[in-house]
Amino acid sequence: DLKNQYMSNPVKKDKKFFMAQGDSFMLKNEYRKAIKEYLLSLMLDKSDIRAYKSTSKAYKNLHEYDKAIKHLKNARNVYGFDSEIYYELGLNYLLNADNENAQRNFIRTIKLSPDNKNAQIKLALTHELSGESEMAEMIYKAIVEKYPYYIPALSNLASLYLDTNKYKDAIILFKQMLKINPDFYRAYLGIGLCFDKLEKYTFAIRYYKKFISLKPNSPTAKSLVGRIYEIHSKREKTLKSLKSSNVIKLVEKK
Repeated sequence: DLKNQYMSNPVKKDKKFFMAQGDSFMLKNEYRKAIKEYLLSLMLDKSDIRAYKSTSKAYKNLHEYDKAIKHLKNARNVYGFDSEIYYELGLNYLLNADNENAQRNFIRTIKLSPDNKNAQIKLALTHELSGESEMAEMIYKAIVEKYPYYIPALSNLASLYLDTNKYKDAIILFKQMLKINPDFYRAYLGIGLCFDKLEKYTFAIRYYKKFISLKPNSPTAKSLVGRIYEIHSKREKTLKSLKSSNVIKLVEKK
């Protein structure tokens, strides 16, 4: 079909035209149409790395990761020293739940581009998803040590601490993020969750309310309102229980 389309449009036999058309469709989120244009471009030049990478990105947006990987491999076969190719391969393998191949490609990315922070974070994430929390923590710490104001690394490390019950360590990192960006709403949520787990409900409610003020229409905000109500209800029940057992009167007498 593509060959027929190409032959029936002799005026369009310029790969720059096809690439421009594909890019235009990508901006409109019309990924199927973009793919057709990029493939027409590749019919004219099978060594065009950008056409392979663009086709791959379109497939990735369609969640067709196997096809995205196929075109990235074609790009890699043309030129094997492009760090972006390996990074995109890593992303697609990660999205396709293939952590082993994702790790391999993120490592290759970092070898070619040592300062690629995103690749380092994604490498740590693959270890985290594989249950290798210590390795993930080590990588996140290395990134934070080199880039102390890089919020994505701080956020991932704090979330890892939260997931591994290191609530006090997580709070320190979340507060560090707020010093960098006072409106970073996820940090308020993270601190609230940590205090909630530590049963310090007054502090938890304070940070939950701050998150709600920043993201009032989010689904998370609605669930936090329910959690705040639940905490208050629990307190009222506890207070009534204490009153009925005369504990408060005994304390007041003393």
